[in-house]
Amino acid sequence: MSAACKNVVIIGAGVAGMAAAIRMAAQGHRVTVLEAADEPGGKLRERQQGGYRFDVGPSLFTWPELVLELDTLARKSAPKGAHLPPPFAFERLDRSTHYFWEDGSRLTAWSDHEAFSLECESQFGVPAQRVAKHLAHSTNSFEATRRIFLEQSLHDWSRKRNGKWRAAARFAHRLPWLGTLHRWNRQRLRETHLIQLFDRYATYNGSDPHRAPAMMHVIPHLEHTGGTYFPREGMIGITRHLYRLATALGVEFAFEERALKIEHREGRVTAVLSQNAKGIERTHEANLVISNADVWPTYRTLLPELKAPEHILSQERSTSGVIFYWGVRGERPELHLHNILFSRNYADEFKSITDDGTPGADPTVYIHISSKLKPDDAPEGAENWFVMVNVAADPAGIEAKIPAIRRQVLAKIERTLGVDVEPLIETESHFSPGIIESRTGSHLGALYGASSNNPLSAFLRHRNRSTQLRGLYFCGGSVHPGGGIPLCLLSARITAELIEQYA
Repeated sequence: MSAACKNVVIIGAGVAGMAAAIRMAAQGHRVTVLEAADEPGGKLRERQQGGYRFDVGPSLFTWPELVLELDTLARKSAPKGAHLPPPFAFERLDRSTHYFWEDGSRLTAWSDHEAFSLECESQFGVPAQRVAKHLAHSTNSFEATRRIFLEQSLHDWSRKRNGKWRAAARFAHRLPWLGTLHRWNRQRLRETHLIQLFDRYATYNGSDPHRAPAMMHVIPHLEHTGGTYFPREGMIGITRHLYRLATALGVEFAFEERALKIEHREGRVTAVLSQNAKGIERTHEANLVISNADVWPTYRTLLPELKAPEHILSQERSTSGVIFYWGVRGERPELHLHNILFSRNYADEFKSITDDGTPGADPTVYIHISSKLKPDDAPEGAENWFVMVNVAADPAGIEAKIPAIRRQVLAKIERTLGVDVEPLIETESHFSPGIIESRTGSHLGALYGASSNNPLSAFLRHRNRSTQLRGLYFCGGSVHPGGGIPLCLLSARITAELIEQYA
């Protein structure tokens, strides 16, 4: 072991935690990952029920280059004779989403720009050139800002930033700095169905398009220009691949091992105290600690004596979700992998989430059916429906409302698709904010940490490096740059770069 080798303890084996583990091992450090659950993945896991398989958490896969980057890094760094997995296998899809409205309108979001723009013109009379221009602006905005707001720390400055700011400055006058995402889409698209379609991207980080800043306009780029993909093993394939890469590099995983406290002395981390399923406590000496846990329990539970950044911890939480896992007899040819059944009034739906915690009697319903592309996820002649609606991050308030939410979802499906699904359900379970909080440690069951309903939300996410304790770092969906698989993977990269710079 070289003199530069350090003991690194990572708290949480979610996507960001495993990505950080791969990067730390590739730097030559000795890495231990503590995970309270009995398996890796965090929010990205799977479940089997009655002959059906479901991906439990995130269902959309974009920006696969971030996984491939870890694949390449692991293969360059692996010790001789390491048992590396095959290269990560996935396919690019010819479409992203099938959209449905109760007025009978339907639209397929083709991956090809021209085909999608022409589809919008055919269905809604919006000139294809207007849609293409809207998408092109999203791409240009993303490329102008990605290296500043997504791919580096917003809190630790260096001279390397100068070129990135100059690159952004060339497009800065065209960026939507002011106003909301809804206002931006309304001014540029001027058609209610397409406005709602593009407003939906605020929900990708658990926000309300009527309050979220117009800079969220960059999100469609990932899907419409970067492309939508499907891992060969399903979404769980991402978890499995990262875990295999990490173990091949010698990372040690301790499952059913709950972190109890981050210990420190004289302003530096020294160890992590943990407890296993048998109640036995262990001390893991550490030169570096990376918390992939939600920042709220990190401070409240693991660092109770440290002064917490209350202005960050008190930020509005992102939305959570109620997800039904239904094994459904029969096959619906009009549905594909990703499907959205839109509410009649999006503004009313988000107001209901704010006021009541639920989307109300007319929810927007997302249906993910992985058996469309991976037939063995369901019995022959059946489909595995992952059915989700947005709700408030409010475990206590939502639990009693789940039966009503279920009725509203079933009614919405029948009104929009013309099918009574309830008699076709063979197996059923659900997730709710309380279950999400207990399983993943996400404060109040929020799916993305803090919301992005504040124009300064990018700057109000927790930093990736502690300024109070040397050797303490943060990654995952509750810190910069945000939630979702791509941003979690980027948080691990940013953290690893900071460690190289400061450790």
